Amino acid sequence: MKTLGIALIALVGCQQSPSAMTDRPRVVGSGSAAPASEMGETPAAKQFDAWLAVFNKGDRAALVAYHAQQFPYAVASDDIHGVEREARLSGGTGGFDVKVVERPSPTQIIVTMKEKHSDQIARATMDVDAVDPHHVTKFEIHPIATPPELSSPELAALQRIDEKRRHAVVDAIAREIDAHYVTPEVGTKMIAAMRVHLARGDYDAITQAPDFAAALTKDLREISHDKHLGVDFMPRPPDMPPPSPDTQRDMKRDMAKRVNYGFGAIERMPDNVARVEILGFPPILDDDSRAAIGEQMSQVADADAVIFDLRNNGGGSPDTVALILSYVFDKPTHINSMYFRDTGKTEESWTRSDVKGKRFGGKKPVFVVTSNRTFSGGEEFTYDLQTQRRATIVGETTGGGAHPVAGHDLEGGFGVRVPGGRPINPITKTDWEGTGVVPDIAVAADAALDKAHELAVAELAKRR
Repeated sequence: MKTLGIALIALVGCQQSPSAMTDRPRVVGSGSAAPASEMGETPAAKQFDAWLAVFNKGDRAALVAYHAQQFPYAVASDDIHGVEREARLSGGTGGFDVKVVERPSPTQIIVTMKEKHSDQIARATMDVDAVDPHHVTKFEIHPIATPPELSSPELAALQRIDEKRRHAVVDAIAREIDAHYVTPEVGTKMIAAMRVHLARGDYDAITQAPDFAAALTKDLREISHDKHLGVDFMPRPPDMPPPSPDTQRDMKRDMAKRVNYGFGAIERMPDNVARVEILGFPPILDDDSRAAIGEQMSQVADADAVIFDLRNNGGGSPDTVALILSYVFDKPTHINSMYFRDTGKTEESWTRSDVKGKRFGGKKPVFVVTSNRTFSGGEEFTYDLQTQRRATIVGETTGGGAHPVAGHDLEGGFGVRVPGGRPINPITKTDWEGTGVVPDIAVAADAALDKAHELAVAELAKRR
């Protein structure tokens, strides 16, 4: 089974500026950040160098100061849209090493980088104002497959794919889907469609493994509409053995700590309304981690109302969802059940009676703000509260991904993520797969926090 926990892999899309293809890329050294002499002397290059130095340091105060002067968060892509998200990405990746610089223009630079904590490659594009002090006007960063100029001979060989290998990969994916996909009849349809594409020659022109993985993912999702399902190409270096179970556990524990256990900003708004931003639900594996979550939630225990901000939450562990929800219920509550095809068993999920720190409690008002990016575990958190009538949901309909997923290794660096279970809500007896969680108060995501605060203040006034 494959662990797919690389920090950037959850980011959506792999955009590339057209100018990235017009100039020959320049490979630079592998230091923490290429100095300006290597990055170039253009305004864009100097600004990128300044940003990367602050990002790699990972200090929140330094990030805030830099962005206030040079780089408005409003022009950044979602993954660094705000200091908490940027600090989380910095901690999760360990920072970036510059690998390739596309020859920059005065106002744009495109840089290919590698995460310090993994072999994941990312590409960033920065545009700056032509007028001094050359403020950043646009910034995008996305994960990409390892480009040829950064590939070792062994990796380059693995990336090449021919007819024999295409058939082998399709056969392997078919076996995993047939054995594990939560809805067998949908799995059968996916396998049939994939084989039709193969027989018809739709994949014949694909010679690179990452492109083949992307094409397979697209075709499988066209049948299943399951956003958790996917094919990946993430080869392990030949001299890197698979991590042991203990090592994997340590990696998950360290990652949870680096991303602050999924918590972003926690702040007190007017009228003693607390805002708690939760960006994800990493697995919580020990008492120290549970105590850390208790410290986060204790900060809002004395608030009169709480708003959970899940607009940028991409999901995570159902156990962590249940743990955090325990702070807004007074007694153990059955919030969800999960059916697993492999075992045929259904497991119940309950809030906990024993939590670290102080509870917010089960009587005071709770609100959740959502966006169409709220996904998976973020949707469960929202749906659990909504169906228990414990919270008012404000914002946009969420992404619509309910199925828990497991990764399966295939040959030569390929892997497939196969959803093998489905939630069964104890009240509605269904889930949010394909539909998303529909808010109680529908407003644009950008306006959702202000609307939730307005509603919270009004509700508190009624109770006084």
